[in-house]
Amino acid sequence: MKMLARLSFYAALLLMFVPAVAAVDSDSSPSLYCQDMLSKASLARFKSALKRHAANEEQQCDWAFTLDTLINLPRVTTDVLSYEGGFRISLGQFGDSQYASFNYSYGVFTYDPKRNSVYVIGNQKTSPIAEFPVPEIVRTSDIRKFALAEKPLQLFTEFYKTNRVDTGISNNFRPTGLAKIDNALMLNYINWYDASGSETDTTIIFWNSKDLSNSKAYGPYQLQGAAHAAGWISEIPTELQSLLGGTHIAGSQPFASIISRLSVGPSAFSFDARENVIYAPSGKIPTSPLLDFSLKQILRDKSTYPIVTDVNSILYNRDGRNKLWTILSNAAYGFIIPNTRTYLTIGFSGGHESGIGYKITQNNGNQCGGQCAKDANDTYPYYWAWDVSDLVKVKLGLMAPHDVEPYDYGLFPLPESIKSIAITSGSFDKYNDRLFISIRNGDNLHAYNRAPLFLVYKVHQ
Repeated sequence: MKMLARLSFYAALLLMFVPAVAAVDSDSSPSLYCQDMLSKASLARFKSALKRHAANEEQQCDWAFTLDTLINLPRVTTDVLSYEGGFRISLGQFGDSQYASFNYSYGVFTYDPKRNSVYVIGNQKTSPIAEFPVPEIVRTSDIRKFALAEKPLQLFTEFYKTNRVDTGISNNFRPTGLAKIDNALMLNYINWYDASGSETDTTIIFWNSKDLSNSKAYGPYQLQGAAHAAGWISEIPTELQSLLGGTHIAGSQPFASIISRLSVGPSAFSFDARENVIYAPSGKIPTSPLLDFSLKQILRDKSTYPIVTDVNSILYNRDGRNKLWTILSNAAYGFIIPNTRTYLTIGFSGGHESGIGYKITQNNGNQCGGQCAKDANDTYPYYWAWDVSDLVKVKLGLMAPHDVEPYDYGLFPLPESIKSIAITSGSFDKYNDRLFISIRNGDNLHAYNRAPLFLVYKVHQ
């Protein structure tokens, strides 16, 4: 009996003590944890901004943890890419229209890992859309040995200037970006010669990507940022979505005219693709500018050009010192490499060595119709790598979108046998860590026709 009495006494003490301790832990731990996290030297510059922008302490704590993890991730370059090979697409007519073909396409596409297929935009005359299976990826730089996707999974179907959907663009229509999101297909586009810079319509969606010819299509939507954002679409890694303010990034595009309404450098606008596009009525798409350069705030090496006195002098590289971004530079795709803090943007550039002229005769006798490098060989595939923590600073109001500078840039590694340097579009396969890119006019195995070529790179993390 005495033993039982002692046990009952200790049990009573435990019942009185344990809940009190648990209550203290449950109430104070999150706050103490956040304060401990925010006291880290690496997060000191973010502390006030996190408190200012977070909805509550829980979100502030989550952001601090995510940011601390991000800062400790590596920054990488194109050294993490290894060439895997490529494939071609047939130039046959697949549809009723004479333009139901991949011939003279710019090569805008997106890869679908679940179906191992690509959705592609066809001939630039009417920009129809189709789906082709991805054939075997042949590891060779000889495009004659590339496998050919001979027949589509879905024929080319027209949508522009039809009664299926209103794009809002009456002329000079050009698709610029594609992404499959759930079962829908999101398509970005521009008026490629918007002289007034007033066009705001940027986007439509196909509700059923598996049946494009019969799918309902909705639009137009208007991405905030207009042509600065109406280009590529890439997914933000899940763990960074809350911190960067969206599920996806919308970026700029190549082959557009009227520089005053474009981003003069690669761009990044975060947005919620599901909440504000796929499952929302057509209308404005809110975005957060993370990276953006106006004609007054161009991308430039600030150590070389601390003050801009003559924009054209820099863009035309008249002093021969501009190695970063010229009037010939175009970014075609950008994505955050998982498990790194790198936002990699790729495209092409020129004039960094010889300078640039307008309607000049190049050193090989070629008469240019517009801007071109003085040396005909002074054009190349190019990349610009950005620190994602800088994009976070922009989101938190600690930097302006035009103040961010790439930590690395230079020649993008295309096989030497590929004659065209015009990287036009891209798509990242997060399930297999592969980067797909298209090269405009890269498939030159035809006497008179021209088609994009597809290349594949393994992304090593």
